[in-house]
Amino acid sequence: MLVQMETGQLLTMPSREIKKIEPSNSLILKIGTKQFSFVLENPVDKDIIDFYDVNFDNPLNENEIAKELEIRLKKFLKDFRNVFKVKLIVDNNLSTLVPKSLFDKKLCLEYLKYNVRLIKNDSASFDNIEEIDGVNVYLPYTNVNNYLFDNFGAFNYFHYSTLFIKEGVKYSQKVKNSANLNFRENCFDIVIFKNKKLMFYNSFDIQTKEDVLYFILSTFQENKLKLEKTHFLLSGKIEENDDVFVFLKSFHPKISISKQEILISSGIKNIDSVMLCA
Repeated sequence: MLVQMETGQLLTMPSREIKKIEPSNSLILKIGTKQFSFVLENPVDKDIIDFYDVNFDNPLNENEIAKELEIRLKKFLKDFRNVFKVKLIVDNNLSTLVPKSLFDKKLCLEYLKYNVRLIKNDSASFDNIEEIDGVNVYLPYTNVNNYLFDNFGAFNYFHYSTLFIKEGVKYSQKVKNSANLNFRENCFDIVIFKNKKLMFYNSFDIQTKEDVLYFILSTFQENKLKLEKTHFLLSGKIEENDDVFVFLKSFHPKISISKQEILISSGIKNIDSVMLCA
């Protein structure tokens, strides 16, 4: 979505010293209540110039998010004039999928009220996901949008789940039945396709590898899907020698790790590959 007007977990990976950059570089921001990630890249060859990641011990409210963003972004960029394009990824659980045939942009808050606690003056945004004939409706961080608009002008923004689902669509074109699992800090996202049709999307909080297996099994059972016929593609904070991967592989052989993830793991650690899909 293009912003045209002003409306609308502590482990830190220190930012490397910023190289001399030109005003044609892109800034990608992933903003959530417990984590920020910044990527500065060359939009032509997608070369990553700099990366910053911070986790907060306690969830931030919207005002705290905007204040922390201002402080950390000034340290990361040094000079805002060096940024040509900004992409914001909204990372929260305040979203819902609506079939395109039933979507009316005037009813966005109505769609959200069934699984999101709304407050007065909330405003909703949405991403069209043409690949599934659906619309992802969500609550953005209005203060963040205003701050970015004041400093960079018009910019694009998306919900994190939109980008993840689009990646799931790509994998579903390669196999008949597919499931993408994206591992993050104490949670994982899952999207499942059957015969290239979206069947399920959700995120689950986890503490152990047994939690992961439990949610996979219960999801397939509740949705009457056949686990043995499904190919799994894993991404995020997961490697082939991780306990979670070895454990899941022992239960289901049709599991692999994204090649893009392997490439990223050999370069900059901790970067979220979904960010690079924006």
